[in-house]
Amino acid sequence: MILTVTLNPAIDVRYEISDFNIDKIFRAKSFKTPGGKGLNVSRVLNLLGNSVVATGFLGGSNGTWIKNSLQNLNINSSFIESASETRNCIAILGQESQTEILEPGAEISEFELKKFIDHYKNLLLENEIICISGSLPKGISGETYKLLCELGKNKKVILDTSGASLIEALQGNPFLIKPNQEELEAILQTPLDTQEKLIKGALTLRDKGAQNILLSLGKNGAIYIGDDIYKIDIPKIQVINPVGSGDSSVAGFAYGLKNNLPIEEILKYSMACGMSNAMSNETGFISLPVIEELMKKIIVKKIG
Repeated sequence: MILTVTLNPAIDVRYEISDFNIDKIFRAKSFKTPGGKGLNVSRVLNLLGNSVVATGFLGGSNGTWIKNSLQNLNINSSFIESASETRNCIAILGQESQTEILEPGAEISEFELKKFIDHYKNLLLENEIICISGSLPKGISGETYKLLCELGKNKKVILDTSGASLIEALQGNPFLIKPNQEELEAILQTPLDTQEKLIKGALTLRDKGAQNILLSLGKNGAIYIGDDIYKIDIPKIQVINPVGSGDSSVAGFAYGLKNNLPIEEILKYSMACGMSNAMSNETGFISLPVIEELMKKIIVKKIG
């Protein structure tokens, strides 16, 4: 099975307001889903037909709501109960805008973290692919992701985080990291305006410990750096809701790994899942027929 780790989950609340602006009152359509990047990965893997176990921290009535929602989706969950309430995250989707309000998350105690680490070690015995996603809650140091990667050194650990958490975790040698161009530029503190600069920039992260890198370039596709270097070109699509597309891309990559596909096919699945999510109203949602059509149009070229 595939294990997904969400240490800072949330209830994602989405409001659709076509003419959204500040200082006004709106009556909006609202949608609630179990949120946090790792839970988006879980939903997409479930839709792809993979058995998945979701873990992390859940607390309070919000945590109970998430657990029940996952059960209704037939997603296995194995969370550690926290004394603190699980957070809410709000996204307001306008005609041509996306506004997000993200609560930081409740503080996790040292005892709760130790309990989770012990639990995580046991879950590693049953899962070969580990997807660790998102931000860290209060009370957990940046070294936590490094530790989770080190504990999973004999597994394939996919890490999707950013900033200081990502830099520290590189020492744990994750199998794959998935920064986007903006995140890479922020880490290196320099613009990367050519393909050559992007590749050189990504290689610095591999020098720091990442085994493989999938660098997202938005509408310009992606660059993959592994044993070889690939450029992935994607077709133009009508974007409806981009929230969760990166998580869907992680799920597509994990799906390809789980099914022992060639790297070119893994990269196509990764891109197709991200694009399918962006073409949907829902977050962490894909359409299998849409993915099938998109994969015919995605071009993967070895460039180095």
